[in-house]
Amino acid sequence: MKFFVVTAFFCLFSLSAFPADLDLGDINEDKHVNFRDFAYLAADWQTSATRSDIVPDGIVDLLDVMQLGEDWLKSTNPDNPEVTLQITGAVNGLIVIELYADEAPITVENFLNYVQTGFYNGLIFHRVMPDFMIQGGGFDTDLTYKTSGDSIINESSNRISHLRGTIAMARTTNADSATAQFFINQNPQNNLFLDYGYIGYDHNYNPPKALPAQIGYCVFGEVLSGMDVVDAIATVTTHTENNADGDPMGDVPIDDIIIQSATITQNAPFCAIKLQGDVDGNCKVDFADFAKLAQNWLACNSMTSVCD
Repeated sequence: MKFFVVTAFFCLFSLSAFPADLDLGDINEDKHVNFRDFAYLAADWQTSATRSDIVPDGIVDLLDVMQLGEDWLKSTNPDNPEVTLQITGAVNGLIVIELYADEAPITVENFLNYVQTGFYNGLIFHRVMPDFMIQGGGFDTDLTYKTSGDSIINESSNRISHLRGTIAMARTTNADSATAQFFINQNPQNNLFLDYGYIGYDHNYNPPKALPAQIGYCVFGEVLSGMDVVDAIATVTTHTENNADGDPMGDVPIDDIIIQSATITQNAPFCAIKLQGDVDGNCKVDFADFAKLAQNWLACNSMTSVCD
C-alpha cells in the first residue's frame, strides 16, 4: 500500500460528539481542549486580541485562563493508551504516542493489535517528505511489503485537524482501505488538506468539481514526546527506489530508519532532558505544570515552588 500526496487519501479519526460544556475552552477549534488552546490564550493575552475571551467580558485575562483550565480537566482522559516507538538506524530515539481510544475506537484497536503482535518491529519509515509527514508500517529494510490484516472503516466524520504531531492511518483512494500503515504529521500548515471536509481551490479560487478529499484521513492520536526525532527523520536524504516487487517508490530514505520496536507503554517517560515549562519536574509539560504555576502566581508571583 502506498501513500499519495494528492490522489491518495488517509483517514481522519472518529470522535464522540464534542461535549457542549467544553466548547468555550476549545479556542483553536480542533475538538480538543489542551495545551495548544492555552498557547493561543497566552498569545492573545499578550496582544490584547479577543479571540480567547472565553468568559465574554471584552478582555483576555485570568478569568479566561481559569475557564480554560476547567474545560481542560473535563476533557482529559487519563486512560488513553500510549505506544512507544524505538527508532534506530539513520535516526535514533523514542517517539511516545498517545492514542485517542474514546475518539477513534476502531482505529486505535486496530493499531494496538498490530503493536501487540509485533507487526511493526523491524519495519521502516519508507516515505519521508520534509515539511509534510513521515510514513511507515508497511515495508521492511529490503522494501518487502509486509502483508497486513483486513482494512478498517474510515472514522473521519468529526473534523479533527491534522495538527503537527498527530498520527493518522494511511490509505488508498478507497476511504475504508486503511490497514497497518500510518503517518505522523510534521507541518500542520501543509497538512490541512487532509482534514475532513477540506475543499480545495484552483489558482482562480474556483472550487474543484470533485471533492474526494473532504472524506478526510483518520487521525487517532498524537506524539507526546519525540517530535525532535520526527523532525530529524523528516530531514534525511531520500530517493526513488524499486521495492522487492520491482515497483518504484518515491521519497524513500537512502539510509534505513527502522522501527526497532513498538510497545504499549502507558506510563513511559516523556522526555530525556529538562523542559523549560516542566515546573513540577515530571519530565513533561502538561496541565499539572500550569496548575503549579498558577498556584505560585497567586501565592507570591513566583515561578518557583518556594517564595523568596
